[in-house]
Parts: sequence; structure tokens; C-alpha cells
Amino acid sequence: MKNLLMTVSVLTTGLCLTLQALPEKLPAIAFTGKPQSGQDNNVYGTLLQEYNVSRIRKLNKERSARIDALKNRADAEAYIQEVRKKISGSFDLPVRKTLPPVQITGVLNVSGCRIEKIILDSRENFPVTALLYLPEKVSKPLPAVLYLCGHSSGGVHLNNPGVSGLALTMAKNGFVVLAVDPIGQGERHQFRNVPGAGITDGFTTLEHNMLGKQLWLADEFFGSWRVHDALSALDYLLSRPEVDPAHVGVTGNSGGGTLSAFVNALDPRITMAAPSCYVTSWQRNIENELPVDAEQMPPGLAAAGCEMGDLILSFAPRPVLLLGQKDDFFDAEGIKETFEECRKVYRLLGKEENIQLFIGPTFHSYSPENRFAMYKFFHRLAGIKAFDGKEFALPQTVTAQNLFCTPDGEVGNLPGKKLVHDLIVEKLDHFAAGRKKTDLAGIRKLLIEKYGFPAAVPEPYCRTLRASVKNFETDKEFVYSKFALETEPGILTALLLKTPEKKRDFYHFPAFESLTLYVPHLSSADELQHVEVSSPVAGVDVRGSGMAFPLNCGDSLNTMYYLGYVMDYHYCSTEILFASSSLNGRVRDLLGAVAFAKARGVKNIRIAGRGHGAVVALFAAMLSDDIDFVTLYDAPESFDSMARSRITLWPHSLMLRGILRYTDLPEMYQILQQKNKLKIINYADNFFKNKPIADNNSK
Repeated sequence: MKNLLMTVSVLTTGLCLTLQALPEKLPAIAFTGKPQSGQDNNVYGTLLQEYNVSRIRKLNKERSARIDALKNRADAEAYIQEVRKKISGSFDLPVRKTLPPVQITGVLNVSGCRIEKIILDSRENFPVTALLYLPEKVSKPLPAVLYLCGHSSGGVHLNNPGVSGLALTMAKNGFVVLAVDPIGQGERHQFRNVPGAGITDGFTTLEHNMLGKQLWLADEFFGSWRVHDALSALDYLLSRPEVDPAHVGVTGNSGGGTLSAFVNALDPRITMAAPSCYVTSWQRNIENELPVDAEQMPPGLAAAGCEMGDLILSFAPRPVLLLGQKDDFFDAEGIKETFEECRKVYRLLGKEENIQLFIGPTFHSYSPENRFAMYKFFHRLAGIKAFDGKEFALPQTVTAQNLFCTPDGEVGNLPGKKLVHDLIVEKLDHFAAGRKKTDLAGIRKLLIEKYGFPAAVPEPYCRTLRASVKNFETDKEFVYSKFALETEPGILTALLLKTPEKKRDFYHFPAFESLTLYVPHLSSADELQHVEVSSPVAGVDVRGSGMAFPLNCGDSLNTMYYLGYVMDYHYCSTEILFASSSLNGRVRDLLGAVAFAKARGVKNIRIAGRGHGAVVALFAAMLSDDIDFVTLYDAPESFDSMARSRITLWPHSLMLRGILRYTDLPEMYQILQQKNKLKIINYADNFFKNKPIADNNSK
């Protein structure tokens, strides 16, 4: 696993709160890591993790009972139809009416096989590169395999056993193989000439996750783009006269295993599948604190009562070989459990032999053992000679450049062709042209009815905790009175009260005439500790921030907030699987603090938010009439600018799917300003635009 740390600039803007609660400027803070002070590990350290574990276990308990209730073939077929519909709805694929435009840009005759270099447009002027491997002589239609590449920068052009070796071996054994470059890999890199991107030359998953959040704002799921490319390639493969449509397989490893499972769940033309090193269970991934890539969490499927096994059952009893590894980070225990539940349904269908499991002896890879299991499985189902155990390899003289479909190995340099970003911008232009002006009532209705934000949050139960009395770095004394609000079952929101009485700690929450609730960028304790307040301020550490900053999901990796695959990203993707959003939960926490203050007799409630907290504060103010005034510091300019920027560091956890169809931040700002309820101190987009990205590129 590679770790490349990102240096994030310091926010240097000043900060002041209404009613002179705080001075004009606060000390600048380097927001590059987890909170340094004020963290209460015993209360909050694993809270968000266990909250999500309990949610997925509850859903899966209900699903297990549903599967246990299946008693016969009719029950099983009804269940399959049900999950197939749910999965299709989650992906919401474009309609493909015709074959994609295709160019054959070159041919190699090597090792007794013919390799055609293919460029096909899965969308208008949106090129997909692929290599078609055929036996040297084809006298009749042959079985075919769609090979979907895993997460490697080189894509299908890698001359190694698990990529070109696999395709060549199958072609030598009588298969037609179409090997497809995914977005961000091979010849399809999306950020090659973006200054400061830091996500080229190997960091394919960073490309995926950057595009994933920007597509999300454009009402798109990145996994659907990947599937659409694969199905467009399948359209072309099946159009070839050399292919027998009665025997068509799909396989791939890691990211390719993901895509193989998705294609298996979505297309009736596949006759056999062998996804490798992806299938486990979403429950195991969540329990094991395993962040996955932007395309690997289908929106809302867990909330709909589905699990990974349903990707396999969608077209049961289609023959499927589940491939795992003993030491894969995709937990082998999960693939065993998934196999057993799928086998039960296959048994009811009278085809138990069609679902098989093979777990290799090594780590995350398409190892020889797994490849051999796939070869044998596909050979038997295709009705050709048994696999003889011999693999083939392209000569080492065949380089990636020899296999390029484009002149220089990058589709982005082809004249007239488009990258994902170009298509995002086109969609944003379409949204902007058709978006109708709305008002506070309209946005409130949108947030409640479409995005599931609470119309109101009841007064939360409060725990009174021991006060924090010093900064452990400087040993300088300061006092926060600490309260923990149970804003929903399993969630505690930290409330850190600071008053002008410097060394006064409260073990009750006073009935202040006025109170400012401060939502931090990352940590109330860090951001308020050096500030002399002139009236009461309570820092609200909503879930995932400050004292509620999770200590799990990578531990030592968790020292950089913007590092990919750690806690903020992980819990955001988990919410997507649950058909919700991190922003929803954070706003709920803040509204709980508002309800708590109101119930304690506070008459004038003002909120302030900085950076990430500015977005939370804004949305809370759009929902609650109990908030008298809002002050935002270092706020984002717009969601539109996040999506249009080639690179944005604003995290996915602050974004709502398709929000730009309906409204944007400037409209919300304007609505509150017209009501004299909002002041914006500074915009922070210059901080969050075009900064270096870093990641542990684990897959």
C-alpha cells in the first residue's frame, strides 16, 4: 500500500461572530490532520463506526429472514425479479439504441493470435479503448469473454500474466476476448495535463473518486458510467461474426471484479461470470472499516434490502464462479457467506451446481490459482476442450506502446473527443439553463421530501461530561464545559461551551439570553481554544468532526483529513449505500443542538460555520425558523464551481446528488440575505481549488 501525504495550505482568513462573541480574527489553523485537542476517545472514538455497523446488521438481519422464508422455486424466482428491479434502479443506465461507433486502428499478429486495436464511443465523442484477441484462424462462432481490467494505471496494455497473458491464453484456447480500458486507466486518463492534480501516473482510484463526487453533483453515479462503457463494449463484442452469443462470459479482478459483478447483475446476455477479488459483503466491508472506490457502492442498495449476493442472484441460476483470496482485504469470510446464501437460492431453482466458490491462497490479485479456476469453469461451460493448465504470454518485446489504440496512448489528445469533465460541464450547463428560481419554502420542501432532511429534530437527551481544561500541546489552560447530545440513536453530538468567565466550568447548561452555535471546519476545540469570547459560544462537533472525529478507519492513515480512503470518505460512501448523505446527518446534529438550546431557554440562537461547517450551518438555517442569524466563514462559492473545477478538495461528504438540478449555494445565500439572516465573511474556493491530491492507492 502506497501512502502519499498531501500538504494542505493553512486557512488564513479572519473570523468574527455576530454580537461580538469572538474577536475580528482567529488564529490560523493548519487543517491538515485530525483534531489535536479536546478529543474524548472513550465517548466518541468508535461511535460513528458502530453506528454504521448496527445499521447494516439490522438491514441484513431483515434480508436474511427474507431469504430464509423462500421455500420453493416460485419464491426464489419472485425474489430474483425483485432484486433485479432494485439493482437496475440503483444504476439508472442510459438507453443504448444502436451499436457504438467503432474504429479498428491497428492489428498485431503475435503468438499465433490476432490482436485488434479498438476505439469505440460509448457516448457521443467519448472514446473507450479496447483490445480484441482472436485465435489466428476462426472457422465458426466461438465463445467470448468480456475482460474488465482492475485498478491499474496501465489498463489492458500491461504485458503481464493477469492481463495480456490471460487474454492471450483464452484466445489460444478458442475464445474471443475483448479487454476494455476503464475510465482513468490505460489510454483513458482524465487528468494528464491538469496542473497540480497529483493524481496521474498510477493513482487511478483518485481519478475515480474525484470524478465520482463531481458526477454526483451532476446527478450521476460513477459506477453507472463504468457499467455503461462495459455494456457498450459488450454490444460490440456480440456484433462480431466470430462470437457465439450462446456462450459469453465476463471476468475481471479487483475493480474489474466489481464491474464483472455489476455486469452480471444488469445484463441478460451474459451466460457465465467469474468476478475476482471484489465479492464479499457490504456488511463485512463496513465492519472491517474498508473504504472502497466511488463506483463500488451502488446508491441505496443496502437501504433497499440488498447485499452483494444479490448482484449474483439477479440472473440466477446463471453459472457464476465466485473468486476470492485468503488474504484479500475484501474479506474471505464474506465471500463464503455470500456463496452459501446464493447456493440456497440456486438449490431452490434446481441448479445448485451453477454457483461455485474458489478462494486462492494468496493476497489481492488475479493469481495463477484464481485464473486457472476461471479457465476451467469457462472451458467447461463453453463446451470446448478442458483447460490443459498451460498459460501463454506475449513476447517481452511487445510493449504497452505496441498495444496503443491511439497515436500517443491518450484519448484526451484525440481531436474532437471528450473527457468525463467535458460531459459534466455540458450537463451543468443544461441544469443551469433549466433551473427555476425558488424561495425558502421551495428549498425547504426539496431538502425534506427529496433529500430526507428532517423537518424538525426533537430536543435530544443530554449527557454532562467532565470539562476539558487545557491544551495538551501548549499546556495553556482554557475551559470547555462539555455536553453530549444524543441527536439520534447511536449518535452523540459534542457541545463545547465557552463563556467570558475564563475558568468557569458548568455542569448544567445555563439559560443564556443569546447563544452562538459554532460549527467548525474540523474541530471546535482547536479553532476556538485561543479565542477570547465576549458572549457565550458553543462549538458543535457534528458527526465526523472535532471530538466526534473517528479514531478508526485507518488509524495512522487517519492523520490527514483529505487523504483518500480514510474516515470522511469511508463514512460518506457508506451513507450513499444507505440512500442518505453525511451532510444530512451533520445537519441533523446541528438542528439537535438548536432544539437543545431552545429547550434550555435560549431566546436568540445564532449559528456560525467555518469551511465544511459553513455548509452544515447554511442547510440548517434553510430548514429551521429557530435560527435567528447565520454567519459563514471560508464558505464555498457554489456546488457548481466544485463540479466545474478540474480538481476540488471540497469533500464528497458535503455534496448532495443532483442538487444542481434544483438549486445552488448562491441562491440559498441570497434567500437568507434578503431576510437579513446571513453574513458571509469570506469564500474559501481559492483554498480548495487545484491543490495537490494525495492518497494511499490501495487497489
